[in-house]
Amino acid sequence: MALGNLILDETAQVTGLRVLSTDASGTEVEVSLQTTGTIRGTAETTLWTYTTLTRPDGSMLGGGQGVMTTEDGDGISLAGHGSGQAPPPGGTINFRTMLFAYSTSGKYSDLNSIGLAGEYDLSADGTGTNRCWEWK
Repeated sequence: MALGNLILDETAQVTGLRVLSTDASGTEVEVSLQTTGTIRGTAETTLWTYTTLTRPDGSMLGGGQGVMTTEDGDGISLAGHGSGQAPPPGGTINFRTMLFAYSTSGKYSDLNSIGLAGEYDLSADGTGTNRCWEWK
């Protein structure tokens, strides 16, 4: 196993939050997110909805779905999962993620059968960065 080329480089903005549950297993929150950046150097915009569960020990587990549109009009469906540690108040969450893409576009169809290993960092103000590399 090895990481290959940088595939995705984005900035993010949280556009909505909704508490789904809070109980002994932790607090689950739904997050709406918009990202802009590049996929293989082509400009793109992605809309995401994901949930995070913050457990009593501070560990976080998340998963969700996104839809990406490139400046060339290509569409890419995304599914992702990640984990991290809840930061102190005002701190940045550092998620380590795996994304899985699907596209009918010939330009991106090779992504249909690989994983993208990533670093998704989200600040307390709702801004973030996302970078993903090909996992060979």
